Amino acid sequence: MKQSLFSPSFFVSSAIAVCVSQPAWGQLPDLVQITELRLEGTAEGLALVITTSDGSSPQFFETRTDNTLVIDLLDAQLSLPGGGKEFVQQNPVPGIASITIRQQYRVGVFVTIVGEEEIPLAQITTTSSGIAVTLPNTETAIAGNLGPSESSEPSTTPSDPQVPGSTPPPSSIPGQEPEALPPAPTEPEELPEVIVIAPPDPPAPPEPPPEPTPDPPRPPIAERTYTPPKNSSVSRDDSAILDTPQDIDIVTEEIIEDRGDRTVGEALENISGVTSGRASTSSVALTPIIRGFESENILRNGMRDDSQRFFGGITTNLERIEVLKGPASILFGQGNLGGTVNLVTKVPQPQEFFSFEFRSGENDFYRPEIDVTGPLNDDGSASYRLAASFETGRTFKEFEDIEERILIAPSVRWDISDRTQMIIEAEYVKEKTEALAPELPAIGTVLRNPNEDFEGKLPIDRNLGEPSLVESFGYVSRTGYRFKHEFSDNWTFKNEFLAAFGRIPEGDGSVFILPISLSTDLRTLNRFLAENPSKSDNFTINTTLVGKFETWGIDHKLLIGYEYAEEQTEDTLIFSQIDPIDIYNPIYSPESVDQPLIFEDNQSHLNSSGIYFQDQITFFDRLIVAAGGRFDYTDLTFTDFLREQSIQINNQVFTPRVGIVYKITDNISLYGSYARSFDPVVGQSFDGEVFDPERGKQYEVGAKASLLDEKVSISVSVYDLTRTNQLEQDPENPGFQIQIGEQRSSGFELDVIGEVFPGLNLIGTYSYTDAFVSEDFREEFDGSKLPNVPLHAASLWTTYNFQEGLFEGLGFGFGLYYQDDRQGDLGNTFVLPAYVRTDAAIFYRVGDMRIAFNFKNILDHEYFEGARDRTRVNPGAPFTFQGTIFWQF
Repeated sequence: MKQSLFSPSFFVSSAIAVCVSQPAWGQLPDLVQITELRLEGTAEGLALVITTSDGSSPQFFETRTDNTLVIDLLDAQLSLPGGGKEFVQQNPVPGIASITIRQQYRVGVFVTIVGEEEIPLAQITTTSSGIAVTLPNTETAIAGNLGPSESSEPSTTPSDPQVPGSTPPPSSIPGQEPEALPPAPTEPEELPEVIVIAPPDPPAPPEPPPEPTPDPPRPPIAERTYTPPKNSSVSRDDSAILDTPQDIDIVTEEIIEDRGDRTVGEALENISGVTSGRASTSSVALTPIIRGFESENILRNGMRDDSQRFFGGITTNLERIEVLKGPASILFGQGNLGGTVNLVTKVPQPQEFFSFEFRSGENDFYRPEIDVTGPLNDDGSASYRLAASFETGRTFKEFEDIEERILIAPSVRWDISDRTQMIIEAEYVKEKTEALAPELPAIGTVLRNPNEDFEGKLPIDRNLGEPSLVESFGYVSRTGYRFKHEFSDNWTFKNEFLAAFGRIPEGDGSVFILPISLSTDLRTLNRFLAENPSKSDNFTINTTLVGKFETWGIDHKLLIGYEYAEEQTEDTLIFSQIDPIDIYNPIYSPESVDQPLIFEDNQSHLNSSGIYFQDQITFFDRLIVAAGGRFDYTDLTFTDFLREQSIQINNQVFTPRVGIVYKITDNISLYGSYARSFDPVVGQSFDGEVFDPERGKQYEVGAKASLLDEKVSISVSVYDLTRTNQLEQDPENPGFQIQIGEQRSSGFELDVIGEVFPGLNLIGTYSYTDAFVSEDFREEFDGSKLPNVPLHAASLWTTYNFQEGLFEGLGFGFGLYYQDDRQGDLGNTFVLPAYVRTDAAIFYRVGDMRIAFNFKNILDHEYFEGARDRTRVNPGAPFTFQGTIFWQF
């Protein structure tokens, strides 16, 4: 019989123990300790026997997805020598592809049973020693051919070793009576080998002389991994990432925690081809550039929500961040061409969990956070969760204060049945700041200013605003639900709703200084005092039906959906004259503010409906063809109160996508795709011209792999994008926009993420992005490079945690972030220089406590994140330090 390392041959009738009792120091209060796992052949089929230390039975509940049955053992823990946390049995009986038993962090054990074609049938019973899971197998178990023949004996030769970390069969233990085994059926058949993913026990050393009893060792450290999930919620049909003909990259909660990222903008540095663009990474506003193009596609659990662009950047309630590269109009309708960011929030869990985190750093930064979840009833079918944080502090810029950033996110989950689930969730985000500094002029920062010879270089922390006048205040409230029902193993229905209400009130909501130009003396900055109150209401409802079926031996996965969205916004822009300021010797003049003048006052109302479909067809188990499209109807009403006119625009658009995936192996796939996008454009030009919808198309080829026991994911992609009717700032009329002809972006991307070996995690990226203006009615812009897009960019973040020994629980992190030269404006009149930022971290975990220290820009290099124009360059933060204390109960 074929042998594998750490994989014994065995007969079904033999009780093979794959673990023994853990020492007493590993016991945790109120946790059921699983001390033994056995596979036994019975008359009914195959039984997985789970033995606990005290004979108690853990609570459990079942979930079914596709061909997989997952049994969640609540409040349970694997107590295994050597710290083994995962066991795999391949092809135990006909119809069952695998059985996996895995520790989930420190609380909860998942038993995953994968059927070859359909969801496995299983009978779960409690026993005097724990729990048993029986898998009926009528083809073999009833016939009695799962047991050995009369002449068969369990192998004891060196070629058939015991499982590391297991006990020998009861009959081989000296001084112990053999345990009665169930009667063996008549006909023999050997089971395949058991693959045990756990380090082997060292040989028992000779007994040392009696010594004083040492202090008990620390409890085992909870497993932490950067490995992303196999499926993404942004696909809407629960397709595996390897089966999707577009690049999807994921930043997990562990990465966000280890890097100490406070905002989504900081976390997106871990995705290839993504930069923060003109906005600072420290802002709660999100305007990322993806594959060369700025994107406003910020989703929340796959639902459109325009308020995410302004108040979506806090990481407190995030489980992970997903980025779908390229057009997503087939799934989400209107949207930008470059890509889509999907923020996946935390959901209630039936296991009790409470954590408190406190972050603190320089500039009086403080941020306490809580995350609490648990059951609402005895069987755990109803559960709750509350995530909340409060942040206050100063920034590195003069006078600039973040008075408060508040996030409160309650949610409730109800598992109505094994096939029906409802999640109801809400979120409230509020931010209040004072004395926000405007961006700095290019001359004096990235360009040399002759005044530097006398005044010195312009410091990046200089505040050229009006600290006593500038303030901002805004909030957003969100509420919604997610309903899911499985009609059968093959058909799933989902209905989702999200409403969001964003407010920036007039008066104290958004008062800021807008730099206009630098005078000929290159030291006098002309400015406006601006106020921008706004209101935004968004409603989205989406319904999908996903079904799997077969026609003429060909497998289909069909997605059909309907989405309706309504967005209403009110926007006012008010300017006031204010005295200029000397950038080298600033003297503030709040008393010089002139009478305000309303510059913009408009309202927009958008109704959109979309019907979409996709058929994912699988040929020969390896070739997947995905074809689909979406028909959108949009009705946009734009009212300009200053011009006293109203404009109505109707669009009917069909956006297709075609993709091919070829799976070289189960874990390696090649793909190619073609997709289109459209995005209705709201507003008018300075001359009152109505804007046409933005349109785009993408060609993409690439490869994806899941390696090292599916713990490391690698993706490479090559793409070419073209978009038309892109909006740009009007260089002759500040505050207005214009549409240009055509822009293109082509490039290459590489992402590597996961756990290389126990304790070592990394996420690394590289991107080459060539984005430029291919057609423009303004000759001076033809061939110009798009602003804030580096030709080359790369990042690396890696951590190592000691797994045992003297330094167990100690970990280190190291990161590099590189951006090439970038153009500062569309006219390519100045360049933001290339830079490398170096980050580091050190952390220590003992029991339920974790202490971390994060250092960003440890070499204190001066760099610039992005720019809007020649008077608005955004500097990056100097060296910053943050300490974190985390308790988990």
